[in-house]
Amino acid sequence: MNIEKIKFGDQPFDLVPDGVKLGETGGTITLQKGSASFDQIKALLKSNGEITQINLSNKQDWSRNDLVYAGRLAEQSDYVIGKDADGVTDIKADVMIAYFKTPDLTEKLTETVTAQTAEIESLRATVDKLVLAGLEG
Repeated sequence: MNIEKIKFGDQPFDLVPDGVKLGETGGTITLQKGSASFDQIKALLKSNGEITQINLSNKQDWSRNDLVYAGRLAEQSDYVIGKDADGVTDIKADVMIAYFKTPDLTEKLTETVTAQTAEIESLRATVDKLVLAGLEG
């Protein structure tokens, strides 16, 4: 069974058929759980900034970085993902339904402050090295 994939950062997961329901302001993605635990998937979604869909030819269909994990992840067992070769028997899998939204102002500010803090720390380290080099030289 050929299956499209969804990637959160660098981590791919198998999509269920018609598993992406995203609009302009958010929505859901239903993916096959695979061997990852609930907590592992939740941590990945929290830390990720990019969603990419990979088609059956292993090429990128689309990518979005305007959405954030909405803090809601549902687990469902025995979700029907297709039919067996006989056309009658359901193929089932354990899936996760992840919810996404556009970031609110607080989330945007937190991201900006975090990036600026990292830049300031990098500049401080450079200044410290220059001061030490000046004292040694």
